[in-house]
Amino acid sequence: MFGKSSTAFEVQIRREGRWTIEGTYDDERRALASARSWLAVSGVEEVKAIKFRSLAGLSLETVIFQKAVPVVKDKPMALGGTAEGAPHCTAPGDLYGFEARVVAGRLLRAFLDKFRITPTELLHSWTYLRKLDEQGLLLGAALQAVARHHADRHGVAVPARARELRGFADAVLTRARDFQAERKALPAFDPADLSGSSRALAAAVGEEGHDFAFLSQLTVHLADRNSLAGKLAMLLDLIGPEVEPRHLALLDGVMADALGSAELVKELLGAQPNLALGLCALADLILGRDPQPKSEPVSPLLAHVGALIVQGRAPCCRAVLLERIQHSLNGTQPLDRRDPKKEALLADHLATHLRDPQGRLLGGAEVEKALARRLIRHRQAILREQGMHDIADRLSGR
Repeated sequence: MFGKSSTAFEVQIRREGRWTIEGTYDDERRALASARSWLAVSGVEEVKAIKFRSLAGLSLETVIFQKAVPVVKDKPMALGGTAEGAPHCTAPGDLYGFEARVVAGRLLRAFLDKFRITPTELLHSWTYLRKLDEQGLLLGAALQAVARHHADRHGVAVPARARELRGFADAVLTRARDFQAERKALPAFDPADLSGSSRALAAAVGEEGHDFAFLSQLTVHLADRNSLAGKLAMLLDLIGPEVEPRHLALLDGVMADALGSAELVKELLGAQPNLALGLCALADLILGRDPQPKSEPVSPLLAHVGALIVQGRAPCCRAVLLERIQHSLNGTQPLDRRDPKKEALLADHLATHLRDPQGRLLGGAEVEKALARRLIRHRQAILREQGMHDIADRLSGR
């Protein structure tokens, strides 16, 4: 009486709040299988399958499957270290300095590693500064940590100093946002002609704005690589024999930013037998010595950085690798995880290996203190194993 009916199925997905049709089917099982498969696709927020039935000129629509993809909330990022060494900045421009970037790299390590960027890229990119600001608590915690450090060192009030630092951070955000709008009107950055690019930029923005504009354009160039090792390779490619001292200093700073990542340094060191030999390999690079027989060869990238350090062309890289040695010595990881009983022997070997040809210890008094503290911890562990806890506790007061 009513004629034949027809049935069809449609799969729709929601991305960024918008629904789109992803497929039509004449079989219910195929439609449901397709809908379920979309739940595993990155970026999909919700999926539904709809059954359409037409009968006697009427169209009936029934949702036979609908499911939202669970939202996985990232754990709040925590500070990656202390604000030790944070310079007492007096203007927003001071935040771009090398010492300030070292501290930012330490405090914001979780954020930087998540997006695989350096502190220089963060400070010159409106995109990443906005992402950091949207984290809310992380930036605030970092500013509070620096304010407390300044209070301890300079006697300033923490609340007032935190507000002042927040104002500096806002100025950096504004500058990066403004540059993003102005960048298209500036001369193009040519990695094959740094001198020419630099002169054109200086003519466009003036000498005072040159370094900021140069580094901002450099960060856009580095965005082509999605790893810190890849970015380090790009930076090294820019350092030819005729690179100007001004540009070399800027590139050295960005390379040092990249080497502030412990994960990158581990990757470049390769599979060293233990921590002691890894630190010896870093010392060899800094001092220009041949590697130890038992050490694994380091990455050619790190070897290239080492050559620049020995030539005196990468002082920032040298400083960061020295800090890495000191930080590792201050840590609790044994110098050889497989045989912690060798701690004293390896510490003695390391103390000898960290000296330059003139007998000076790399890192000076701070590294010497770190080695001494490590030996004390080792002796305490041995005493506690033997039940002599009181004697072990008294050692810490030495």
